[in-house]
Amino acid sequence: MKKFFLFSCMIIFLHSYSQEKNQEGQVDPVAVLILDKMSDLIGDLESCTFTLSTRQDINDPDHGWVTQHSTSTMIFDGPDKMHVHRRGEKGQDGFWYNGEEVSYYSYDQNNFVRVAAPETTLATIDTLNVVYGTEIPAADFFYPAFTDDLLEAFPTILYLGKKPVGEDNCYHIKASNDEMEVQFWISDQAYKLPIRYSIVYKNNSNMQYETHFSNWDLNPVIPPSVFEFMPPKNAKSIKILAQTNPPK
Repeated sequence: MKKFFLFSCMIIFLHSYSQEKNQEGQVDPVAVLILDKMSDLIGDLESCTFTLSTRQDINDPDHGWVTQHSTSTMIFDGPDKMHVHRRGEKGQDGFWYNGEEVSYYSYDQNNFVRVAAPETTLATIDTLNVVYGTEIPAADFFYPAFTDDLLEAFPTILYLGKKPVGEDNCYHIKASNDEMEVQFWISDQAYKLPIRYSIVYKNNSNMQYETHFSNWDLNPVIPPSVFEFMPPKNAKSIKILAQTNPPK
């Protein structure tokens, strides 16, 4: 409780100091402090599970811009275990990573792929993205350099005060550059967990992407079997072609 009180006092002091200094191209120290606290918390977790509810604009060839929705169950354990289950308008699929290989399964097509994977979850996420063009939802939040990467990519990062998001009271942060605007809503409680974030792509018809976090469970005991993929009956093993070489 004492640490939370001191953190809140620091937010008030820094926000009062920076209100008159926020201009285009400047970084608000309050925003950086909150982002660092969130990143440190996530980095200290031994395991976690949470749910993502996502809506994303896509340019449909027949109907123009439409919004698609999906829900993902995310499970992380230590530096080398991950399971993702996604359900949405484009179908249902899942990833299983056990520290040695990553498996992908399409529930709709009843086929699966197994490929050798790097030794850590983050390296595996990089490989899936770079080599196979597959993104893991909200993966950016788990990188140790999360705040530094934002500072490098966005010349303007501002703290916009506290805002309600459902039943949560959140710190509201906006980061922007010439190509996109990203907003974060981070819980103001002792656990500085992300509650929602959104992206607006300025150079792509202001296409929007938004995700809401819920059902956080911190440091649960997760059975190793959760990360082992067992092909369903009659599932077909297929191969997937790499788009490029794995990241070094």
